[in-house]
Amino acid sequence: MAGRKRDISTGQRLASRAVLAVLCALAAYLLLQQPRLNPAVVVSLRAPAPKAGASAPAPGPAATEPGAAAPAEAAAPGAKPASLASLLPDAVPGVKALASAESFNPTTLSDKINGKAELYLAAGFAAMACRSYQAGPGRVELFLYRMKSPDAAFAVFSGQRRPGAAQSALAKNAYFTENALFLTSGPNYLEVIGDRAGQRQALEALAKAVLDGLAPPAGAAAGEKPNAKPSADIAPPDLFPRPGLKADSIRLAVADAFGCQGLTNIYTAEYDASFGGAAGLLSRRKDAAEAKAQLALYRRFLTDNGFVEQTPPSAPVGAVVLALEGIGVEVLFTRGQWLAGVHEAPDLPTALKLAAAMDAALGEALKAKGAGK
Repeated sequence: MAGRKRDISTGQRLASRAVLAVLCALAAYLLLQQPRLNPAVVVSLRAPAPKAGASAPAPGPAATEPGAAAPAEAAAPGAKPASLASLLPDAVPGVKALASAESFNPTTLSDKINGKAELYLAAGFAAMACRSYQAGPGRVELFLYRMKSPDAAFAVFSGQRRPGAAQSALAKNAYFTENALFLTSGPNYLEVIGDRAGQRQALEALAKAVLDGLAPPAGAAAGEKPNAKPSADIAPPDLFPRPGLKADSIRLAVADAFGCQGLTNIYTAEYDASFGGAAGLLSRRKDAAEAKAQLALYRRFLTDNGFVEQTPPSAPVGAVVLALEGIGVEVLFTRGQWLAGVHEAPDLPTALKLAAAMDAALGEALKAKGAGK
């Protein structure tokens, strides 16, 4: 009948509200899942043995399918004109690419690794290429990052390294987890990530193919011209005293080390119970003046946060010793362009023991370098 209002029952009202609630819940779910689509970021943060109750995320197809053509990556200083994408193989035994490689530069990196790009950008990112592969019943993602220096590559590698992971012989800095392989080669950082365990052969085959493409001419070190004299430079990780060293604990903080704004490029290495679990620290500066300035900066940071200076007679020559109850003991000293010391030793005797070992190792290396000139 015209003009008559239609009655809406209580059941219809409840049904309408239920449909609206479902739609709202679905929208909220999609918003929450959007930033979680990057498998490299999620897997790279996972330790080899997840904590009880933690679920292990696997790469999803949305993160691995190529999108629109990406801008060409930025060229790293001294890099060959060939693009990073061209270094990702079409196939290796038992593995075949699913699509063309994608390329990303500093501006577009967050499009691929949303939420993690700042780590790479802060360390010195230049470019990244990635590609998806079929490996038997599973899938594998290959990520090749070109950083601005070998130190920058080591910073992102060491900052995400899992303690106790199985080391790989493919490179000096290389290790496996249950489903992934991570390594550095010069200024390059490589992640090969599978969606399941048991893909080690495929991961190694892809990594070897990339390393073959990155290999310098025979007889030349990375970054050197053929027939150039071998570099006599000292690699900071090689300067940490070996006794008691946890080999997989060496890390590089490129900025704001230990929470101290302006303290940059600090290598740390953890030691076992023979040194009370303390860490050694090393940083090569451009000259002695900068080393002393960095020491003064960190010294001021510590005293501003309650550390008290001490003057033990057995400290290394010129060392600054600071302690805070409940936190630990810090020892800082310089040798030429090097800043060295001990971080968070449990007590003064342990701190001085490790500081003496650090001082001796650094002195021997500098003496050997001088003799080799």
